Amino acid sequence: MYNLHPVNLALILSSRSPTNEDRFHRSLSGADGDRCVLYRYSRVPEARRGNIGNYLRYQRRAFRSAFYYHEFQSIPDPRRHHLACVRHLLSIVRTGCAVIWFILSLSAMWIKPEEVLLANALWETEQSSVYFVLQRRKGHGKSKGLSSLLVGTMDSIFDTKPAPYRILHQTPSSEVYYNIACSMTRQEIEKDWEWLFSNVCETLHSFDKEEDITEFVIKKIESVMATNQENQDFDDEDSKSFKITSEKFHQLFNLPRDEKLVNYYSCSYWKGKIPRQGRMYLSVNYCCFHAYILGLETKICIRWSDVIVLDKTNGVLFPDSIKIAVRGKEHYFSMFLRKAETFNLMEQLADLAAKRLIDDRRGFNEDKDLLSKLSKNVPKKPSFLKRDLDARAHSEAYRLLFRLPHTEKLDGSIDCTLMTPYNKKHVSGRLFLSQHYICFDSRVKGQVSLIIPLRDVKVVEKMETSASNPSLDKAIIITTKNMIDKTAFLFAQILDRDFLVQKLSELLARTNDPFFGKSNGSGDAQPQTVDFAWKCQPPLMTLFPLAVIPDVLKKQKEKEIKWESHFNVFGRGISMYRTTDISKLVLDGIPDSLRMDIWMAFSGAANEKATHPGYYKSLVNQALLKQSTANDEIERDLHRSLPEHLAFQNDTGIDALRRVLCAYALKNPNIGYCQAMNIVASVLLIYCAEEEAFWLLSTLCENLLPDYYNTKVVGAVVDQGILDDLLSENMPTLHAKLVKLGMLNMISLSWFLTIFLSVMPYESAVNVIDCFFYDGAKVIFQVALTILKLNQEELLICRDEGEAMQLLADYLMGVHNDDGRGAIRNKSYDDQQRKIRVQDLLYKAYTNFGSISTGVIEKFRLKHRLKVVQDLEANFENNAIRSVVNDGYMTFAELQSLLNIIREEYLSQKKMMFEKNDPALQPYECFKVDFDFFKLLFAALSPWGKGDQAESLAARIFTLMDKNRDGYLNLREIAAAIGLTSTADAAQRLKLLYTVHLPPLLLSTDIESPKNESGTEIASEATDFFETVEQTAIFDSLCTTPEEPSTPTPSYNSQSLDSQISMDGSLCSQNNGGCGESNWEVRSLTSLRNFVQSKDSKTNLKSVPKMTQLYFISLWKAVYDIFQTLSDDQVTFHAITETGTLLFELGDVGKQFFVKRDESEDSLVSAAAAYNTATLVDTSPDKNGNPNTKGEFQWYITVEQFLASVLNAQPLADFFSKRVPILESIEHFKSRRYNRLHSLTEVPSTIKV
Repeated sequence: MYNLHPVNLALILSSRSPTNEDRFHRSLSGADGDRCVLYRYSRVPEARRGNIGNYLRYQRRAFRSAFYYHEFQSIPDPRRHHLACVRHLLSIVRTGCAVIWFILSLSAMWIKPEEVLLANALWETEQSSVYFVLQRRKGHGKSKGLSSLLVGTMDSIFDTKPAPYRILHQTPSSEVYYNIACSMTRQEIEKDWEWLFSNVCETLHSFDKEEDITEFVIKKIESVMATNQENQDFDDEDSKSFKITSEKFHQLFNLPRDEKLVNYYSCSYWKGKIPRQGRMYLSVNYCCFHAYILGLETKICIRWSDVIVLDKTNGVLFPDSIKIAVRGKEHYFSMFLRKAETFNLMEQLADLAAKRLIDDRRGFNEDKDLLSKLSKNVPKKPSFLKRDLDARAHSEAYRLLFRLPHTEKLDGSIDCTLMTPYNKKHVSGRLFLSQHYICFDSRVKGQVSLIIPLRDVKVVEKMETSASNPSLDKAIIITTKNMIDKTAFLFAQILDRDFLVQKLSELLARTNDPFFGKSNGSGDAQPQTVDFAWKCQPPLMTLFPLAVIPDVLKKQKEKEIKWESHFNVFGRGISMYRTTDISKLVLDGIPDSLRMDIWMAFSGAANEKATHPGYYKSLVNQALLKQSTANDEIERDLHRSLPEHLAFQNDTGIDALRRVLCAYALKNPNIGYCQAMNIVASVLLIYCAEEEAFWLLSTLCENLLPDYYNTKVVGAVVDQGILDDLLSENMPTLHAKLVKLGMLNMISLSWFLTIFLSVMPYESAVNVIDCFFYDGAKVIFQVALTILKLNQEELLICRDEGEAMQLLADYLMGVHNDDGRGAIRNKSYDDQQRKIRVQDLLYKAYTNFGSISTGVIEKFRLKHRLKVVQDLEANFENNAIRSVVNDGYMTFAELQSLLNIIREEYLSQKKMMFEKNDPALQPYECFKVDFDFFKLLFAALSPWGKGDQAESLAARIFTLMDKNRDGYLNLREIAAAIGLTSTADAAQRLKLLYTVHLPPLLLSTDIESPKNESGTEIASEATDFFETVEQTAIFDSLCTTPEEPSTPTPSYNSQSLDSQISMDGSLCSQNNGGCGESNWEVRSLTSLRNFVQSKDSKTNLKSVPKMTQLYFISLWKAVYDIFQTLSDDQVTFHAITETGTLLFELGDVGKQFFVKRDESEDSLVSAAAAYNTATLVDTSPDKNGNPNTKGEFQWYITVEQFLASVLNAQPLADFFSKRVPILESIEHFKSRRYNRLHSLTEVPSTIKV
């Protein structure tokens, strides 16, 4: 390696001639290479600094480049001190200046030069020169032969697959090659090859030794790599090898560029009984697999949103495999190197897709905060997305463990000890840190846990290490702001204490920032609200107390004393030390007076309330003004909520319940209101103040029982499946009996939705809610299993479903609570048959089914959520298809494939689907497409969609079928639009073709004036036609009054739909201030739509407007356009010519009998004249809409003439009668994967008429 010292550079520059200096200056004056190394010339002796120092300061920016540094370094040392070296350097610099920006913009895959001893092993040479060789990997491309098959198979099996193209450097006398570039495509490698010849090869001839040539090439490539690395974005953390794999992933499966690869794994796919070794690619929306073995290629692409079952299997046929099941097919993958990691990632991606199907708002967005997060000891991940998803999984587990808000993100965790003051011991565990909380969980499960909100932290201090007490080594003290009880928490044995303190200081600074974390909960700015005269009510049991029972009051006091004693030792509120002692107190029951505070602390609702001050009041003020379906449903259920309690026999309780439910419906419109929420909210209001009841309801619906209270109660159905699995595992005999009776789903739904409040006495069910808020959703499964186990013997002998349901209902009503009768009292409580104390029931539940943890429930939920969501989607889609298939345009299979395309479009474009749960909508109305996607479908599926006028036809058909004029076609309208051009009978197709060339679908402004070569007669008739239309204003501007000029209508081009919509809006606004059924254009389109879709041959064709010559010319051009792309048969084109000539002659003959034709009383124009009698001047000779032509009758044809003439020509009749294979066209459409943002290649961007 040649070393360049700044002194040598200064000597060279100071010794060159003025001419060389001028040339050097000119070569650098346009350069902008400021990438790596700043040349220091301070070491040059003072005597030599003079002019060259000034010159270097002037050109310092150009000398920062490592590119030039390495170029000069490559000059042999003996030549450096020679004046001729300057010329060589100048040529190099000049070349670098010209090429530097090209290098930066080129996505060249230059690699660090590596020695290659066997250049031709497994590679084929495609191009070569004296110093470079371009090679292609055997088994790639169109190469054939046994060696290519073996190499391709080997590359597919091994996890380290080389790029298929590379460039080697060599010298004639050396046997050692250097790999300097690689690429996934031939195009990229050829660019690199051309660059070498343009910028490197000429320089190599100036060297004398081959060793110098090799060193120059190596330094050249390294300098280019250094330049490219400096130009890369720093927020891109994906490794180079991962980028290469990601590029290959997109090329293999032809997926859009915004589909991001998460990770890839080597595995085998079982195709039949033979495993095929290859690679699995996991992206955000797809699970893909590719294998290449002995010339046989296997490609599989599965969308996560289609997955029904994702499970680990270990059978005889598929040992130690991962099973992925979609509708109608199962896939098995095995031989994973990291099976657990792969399966966990697959579960996470499938769960994200399922949640998006439930709620479109749950789309995946990368968390860019990870790039700027202060972190340490974070394992390197292959991709940024993998790191993001891992962080999401850890945050989810963290939130579940400590019941934190769903927006909380885990920042990090570290091992430490916590000093527990109640027993003066140091408990080992782990400290967790997030944006708003410090949490601790002991290593021994359930020993102690702690939650400290950062908003309550006053100061974090380091504690000096004491040699006498090693347990306090590297300790910190966290002091809270509680002025009454200044609590301090001591954490010790923190390995990286300084970093933890730094991180805490950063988070505390953000927490104390008044502008940080301010949110109204919904993410939107709050509108101006009216402040109503209302106030939050205290717990209703204080306003409406029941009769005091001495024994119950005594037990309540005893419980209060126990709890207060516990608070004195372990603390109270959110930051109490949570141990097994408090679990025993909860099982025994929380006293009524403490329920609100304890429920708020255990459920996490206190955190939500503290971070959203004033939010509830704002919501109520808005909700009371809002008219909605949810509010109407709430009003109907208000008086059905706990009617036996005094509080809800009074307006005070009813008004409080209304405010809570309406406020939550406004906060979460995706849920709104669901029956059973009123019962839960009523019980919450009995024990809690109004605002606290609201936050408890919010936490319950969104965190503890997710998706329970939406329209389809998806969460409850998911938990039904979990109960079914748990029952099958623990009590298989009883499970079989209940399945036989068909009652398992019914009992679990009624139990879970109200957390047993609707099936148990309320005073007993609140004890279950105590445990529910403390331990989470696992409690309802433990209690349900315990109830079934206690009644197992009786249930096994039940003869039918009714007997079993009555048995369970009687048992549940016999669950009594003698300690809680003072709060809610059943009317017949003293007379009821007592089965079991609720405290005993809970003890049995925890004892017998304590192994059921929150983590187990979440795993089960993920498994069943996939199946439930897919079942709901399949049922909904089948309902939509069944409601459309009777129209007769497509078969069930064709509609199913069409619906799959529409669904795929929604998912791939990350669009929100239309509300599927709106009872006011028909199922087919929830699947809609806009015009941009419809024209793609039209071009792919319709035989009319291949010519130059395809987009114009698509736009007019779209407008005709858009019944409600909302800019979308639903599934029924899409099927009709495609079917009328592809599968309908010939008469219907011709009626559609005729109709879309009539006003108002085809306006005069959309027709180009005929050229001179078409004949002067046609041109003059066209001119007369335009003048006549402007005078009569019957077709083109029927909604416009004579006092106002007609609104110009834009042509149907690539933006035709938007133009038509804007035209509709303007027409509506001009028509008596409104747009309704009386609007002429709407009525006209409705009549034309009914005419086209009518299959009755006896339809009154006289009501259809006649077609004038200029419109007919446009129609017949469309016919020619359709056939030009489909047939080269001269017989067919001869038939088109003859039929067109015949229709022209019929139009001329029609002039002679113009006045003699019968007038149609039900014509469309008659309706228009009746509507506009006061404003429109009737200048038509008859009521059939034939315009006045100033003494000369107009040329026209009727729809009867058009149908008869075309159907009489056998080639045309055969074409319009032929049924297009829709399924084949759909499969072809899927395989092509069009670019959503542009039209098809066959469809031009402009319309030629």
